[in-house]
Amino acid sequence: MNQLKTFTVEEANRLIPKLTEKVTEIQRLQQEILTKEVEIDALELVSAKGREKKPPRELAEEIEVYQECVDRYDSLIDEIYKMGCFLKDAEAGLVDFYAVYQGRVVYFCWKLGEERVGFWHEVGRGYAYREPLLQEGEKESSG
Repeated sequence: MNQLKTFTVEEANRLIPKLTEKVTEIQRLQQEILTKEVEIDALELVSAKGREKKPPRELAEEIEVYQECVDRYDSLIDEIYKMGCFLKDAEAGLVDFYAVYQGRVVYFCWKLGEERVGFWHEVGRGYAYREPLLQEGEKESSG
């Protein structure tokens, strides 16, 4: 069983450059995978209409490239998980980090394009419920 990794804001922020690189590549691969799926479907239709017994070489090559993209995509998600983070939404570029904040376990929340971790939300809740992290010395509002 993996031990729960909790992050401080500083620890999470140190991962932002690596996460930016990985999430950006995941998004690029996601688009490439979708494009390859359409291309493969089209080639399969053409192949079926020609009633060829063996798929054309072009189709086999497209399938190979598609599989390489899927494998790399899965590998990047694994790498993020091994860093102790959770890719919550690849398309939006959302990553969560377990943290202890204000005395409870929560997620620090980061979105691709943000320079630092500046938000948190309860475990079991998502992006729509994220709140800004308080700066040192600030008090939580009671309203």
